[in-house]
Amino acid sequence: MEKEFIAEKEYLELPVPVTGAGSSPLRIYEQDKLVYEFMIPGMQEGEGAVYHAALPLLRAGECGFDTPIRKGDRLRLVFEGGKLPGEIRQTDHPEIPEAPAYELHYTAPYGWLNDPNGMIFYKGCWHLYHQHNPFATVWDNMSWAHAVSEDLIHFRFHSDVLFQDDAGMIFSGCAIKNDRGCFGLPEDAILYFYTSAGGVPGRPELASASGVPTQRMAYSLDGGRTLIKYRKWELSMLARENRDPKVFLHEESGAYIMVLYLIDNRFRIFRSDDLENWEQTDELDMPPMWECPDLFRVRNEEGESAWAFMSADGYYYMGDFDGYRFTKKGNMRKLYADEIPYAAQSFSGTGARVISMAWLRLENRGEPYTGAMSVAREFSLGRDEEGSYIKQAFVPEAEAYVLTGDDGSKRIEDCGITEWIDPEGRLLHVEIR
Repeated sequence: MEKEFIAEKEYLELPVPVTGAGSSPLRIYEQDKLVYEFMIPGMQEGEGAVYHAALPLLRAGECGFDTPIRKGDRLRLVFEGGKLPGEIRQTDHPEIPEAPAYELHYTAPYGWLNDPNGMIFYKGCWHLYHQHNPFATVWDNMSWAHAVSEDLIHFRFHSDVLFQDDAGMIFSGCAIKNDRGCFGLPEDAILYFYTSAGGVPGRPELASASGVPTQRMAYSLDGGRTLIKYRKWELSMLARENRDPKVFLHEESGAYIMVLYLIDNRFRIFRSDDLENWEQTDELDMPPMWECPDLFRVRNEEGESAWAFMSADGYYYMGDFDGYRFTKKGNMRKLYADEIPYAAQSFSGTGARVISMAWLRLENRGEPYTGAMSVAREFSLGRDEEGSYIKQAFVPEAEAYVLTGDDGSKRIEDCGITEWIDPEGRLLHVEIR
């Protein structure tokens, strides 16, 4: 299928089958320049349910391939899977399907959702970005979507904001406020560090199949609503799997820190004064921990503190961090009692509070969406006979929804999802009905 059209409005809405069969490349060109490239599922026989996923059109060069689009440009859409299952339409106001039934557990209104990314509290709002495939309810086309909350409990989907390009899919990352005016950008800009994943295994027909994984940066000048890829900086590939940068300012040593997953069960720590030039200061080998690292300090009411190094599966070590090296103390611990929570990240911009959300790995049950986020939890420093540990509790903002068990455990129930935390705050349990 091939279709030409004139760019007239802010967004292009593409039809996507709720239940698809296989997938084929869809590309949009401006003359011979690639604007977007995705894999779109085909319709199953007898299947008729369709939703529309919105692509920024006049901002395509900011968030997709480096191809600026202006109103009046002639574009060409090519779909190798035959006919699309519905109408292609332009709009200034995308039609967002009605949100799922969950009240307290955010999920995107359509597509596949996984890792939380770029979480930041900025000017009174909680910003949650996350891995998203707008074009199917299975993993593919990794992009970043954006959701916002005023109360840390009820998040609403805003739009997809970063899309794959010739450097690969957009994998996980983080956000910080640009307090030092780095990259020549304003101090109130938000900076987003993420992984461009490079090659797509088994997909030699894609333009994004030729690269290697590198760390990249995007920025926002409008409070997190619009993300623009910064194309003058990258951190070159260090190993074939390097990904998931977590960046923060270490106040005591006065430098920015980047924690990065490397390969196997290895991680690296870097320092920088300007967010552009990075020096490696530590490498950690911590099986079975892998991907999506986070490094943060937790405190208790007595003023004691310790650092925690955590990975996607909820394994973590307590220890010390001096701005250069992390020194673990005690045995490895785990934050989750089961394998449903995954890839948690902590918010930046929260001062001494450590607030974390995880992806809940839920199965698709014939809906146009898959996966959800946990209720936000706040971490503090706990002590037991083995030493220090991360003590977790549902954030005070969720107090009205928390039920207390006879044993002192805390739980939240929400449309078939139950999260509960033991009285000592050691383990999060998730049950799905």
